[in-house]
Amino acid sequence: MRMLSPLVTFCLITSSPTFAIIPATCLFLSFSERRSPMKYILIKGTYHIVRQSPDADSVKFRAANFNLWAQIDTDNRATFDRKLAEDAGVVTLRLQGIDALETHYAAPPLQSPPDVLGKTSAAMSVPKPTEYSQLIDFGRASTNVLLGLLGASAVKWGAFGKTAFVSEARMGADASAPLVKEKLKDALPGYIVTNDVEMNGRPLAWVFTGETPLADGTAITNASLAEMLPNALNYKMLALGQVYPYYFMSLAGVLRKTLDKAVGQARRNAARASKNPAPSLWRIDQTMSGVDVRDLQTLVGEKALYPYLFRRVIKYDFRQKMEHYWSHLRSPDAPILPIAATAYDNFFADGNPYVYVTTDGDFLRLADVLTISGTTLKMSKSPHELVFLS
Repeated sequence: MRMLSPLVTFCLITSSPTFAIIPATCLFLSFSERRSPMKYILIKGTYHIVRQSPDADSVKFRAANFNLWAQIDTDNRATFDRKLAEDAGVVTLRLQGIDALETHYAAPPLQSPPDVLGKTSAAMSVPKPTEYSQLIDFGRASTNVLLGLLGASAVKWGAFGKTAFVSEARMGADASAPLVKEKLKDALPGYIVTNDVEMNGRPLAWVFTGETPLADGTAITNASLAEMLPNALNYKMLALGQVYPYYFMSLAGVLRKTLDKAVGQARRNAARASKNPAPSLWRIDQTMSGVDVRDLQTLVGEKALYPYLFRRVIKYDFRQKMEHYWSHLRSPDAPILPIAATAYDNFFADGNPYVYVTTDGDFLRLADVLTISGTTLKMSKSPHELVFLS
């Protein structure tokens, strides 16, 4: 994700050998080529769900005026332009500020170490990334909530292999609304507010439905956007307890604080189960109570874990398998032993990012808020208290 300004100052009290000693205990981090403030732009268009695979934090969108995409200042322009050309101008949006349970996540491939490049084994197959889902029934229900907020109804799902897709849906809440079964023949009107594209080519968007008196292409300030947010589906999904908050430093404080109101509403509703029986992540989340991640099948089927941590667990598990395979390539004549029960002592070997803890006003490492005991992970801070710096 791109950062807010060319130079950001973090004042820390730290004994970490990673940083040189700087007077006044201030750590200066430089982020290249960032112009501040980041400009948001309003883009009108239509949402498309039929024969697509939306989830609770992503959906397809086609702009009414394709030229407006050029106004987004992003480091990922080439990837976005390629995606835009692939599907008749329809692109996948990544809803900003939220994170849904994973419906299909696989660890990315890993680069082999130089000493085993070109080596193969007849006795042991190369591990392949496995695709995992989190609480698939809840994830599907949350996606249906998002589709209902977009204006769709009578949504039916199909499958092609492991890929689930919307096979048909009505373009409205009324039973007489058109039933669409063909790709791109559906059109749910709305508009987005966006200012960046993430590395996979998805615009980071605030998603709205219906009409707006604002002109297509209107520049939106942070203050104006904060006033609009309660009408955004990002906010509504948080308020309904269907998704987790997921904050980065590029998210203005006024927007984050507005989203926190939605999180607070969802948490209060979850605590009053008798009055608010609707399903909520906050009623089943185990991120702060502790989750044993030793058995991935149990994890995906029974445990509600902050998706960021879920992805880290899947990546870590795949790395352990690859390390086992690389060790075999280095000593092909040694007996092939099964992988020992995974301990998570090296969980942060692939990264221990800085996070800003809003409730404490501190900049900490992830390891400072995530306790690991054997194969049990437990966060001491709620996801809405964390702002990731990268």
